[in-house]
Amino acid sequence: MGLKEQMRVANEQMKGFEIPSLPAELIALQTLLESTDYPDLTEVASIIERNTVLSGELIKVSNNIGFKMEESAEVCSVKEAIESLGLHRLKKLIFGLGFKTQVAEHVFDELINHSVEVANICVELSASVENLDAEDAYMAGLFHNAGAIIMAMRFPDYEPIFYNTISNCYSGLSKEIKVYQTHHGVFGLLVAREWKLQSRYAQVMLMHHQKNISVVKDDRIRALVAVVQLATTIVSEALFNSYLGEEVAMMKENAIAELMLDSADIDEIRLSLMTNSLN
Repeated sequence: MGLKEQMRVANEQMKGFEIPSLPAELIALQTLLESTDYPDLTEVASIIERNTVLSGELIKVSNNIGFKMEESAEVCSVKEAIESLGLHRLKKLIFGLGFKTQVAEHVFDELINHSVEVANICVELSASVENLDAEDAYMAGLFHNAGAIIMAMRFPDYEPIFYNTISNCYSGLSKEIKVYQTHHGVFGLLVAREWKLQSRYAQVMLMHHQKNISVVKDDRIRALVAVVQLATTIVSEALFNSYLGEEVAMMKENAIAELMLDSADIDEIRLSLMTNSLN
C-alpha cells in the first residue's frame, strides 16, 4: 500500500477526531513573532507565562546541558530561559514543548517519556554530528512519535502495537500497517500539517523507521533521521528494557555508520542515561 493510500486511510480514520490544536499562548506568540524581527522579550515572556505548564517545560529544557553555555547559572524563570536560549532557538523549541503540553494527559506515560528521552539523547548526539543544531535534533526527537501519540489517543488498542514497534523497529511497523492499513509516521504528517511544522520534521516523523537511510537524499534530514534512530535504540535499551534484538541492533549499527560516530561515545551516553534513571 503506497503513501497516498495510507494518507487517505489515515484521514478517513480521523473523521470525528481532532488533532490537539495550538495552545492560545502559542498562537499569540506566533502573531507577535511574525509582526517584528525584534520583539520585546518581556512581552514574549509575558505571553508564555500565561501557560504555567508550558513555562515549566521551557525552563526545564533551557537547563538541558546541550543548550546551556559552560558554567552558566541555573535558569529559574521564563525570562531567563528566553535570554539563555535566544530567540532563534526559542522559535523552534516552543512548538515542540507546546505539543507535549497538549497531549501529555491523554496518552500512556511511557509514550511521552520515550519521546522526551529520545529528544534529550538527540541533543547529546548532535554535539558530535557536523552541522546539526541541538534545537533541530531536539525537535526531531520530540516530534518523531507525534503520530504514535495521535494513534494512542484515537485507538484504545494501540499501546501494545506501539511497544512492538520499539522492540521490532521494522517488522513492528509492518504489523502496524497490517492492523490499521497505515502507520504512525503517516499520522505524523497530519500533525505536521495541523501545526504547520517545517518539512524536515515531517520527513523525520515519516521516515524514522526507514531501514535503508540512504534513500533520504537531503543530507540534513538524513542526519536527523539517523540521530533519532540511534537515540531511539539507546533509550529503548536503557530505559524500556527492550531486548537488543536483530532489528534494533541493525538500526543502531546503520545509524552509527551514517553519523560516523565512535561506539565508545555511544556507550558513555547509554551508561549515563541508565545511571540517571536510577537516581
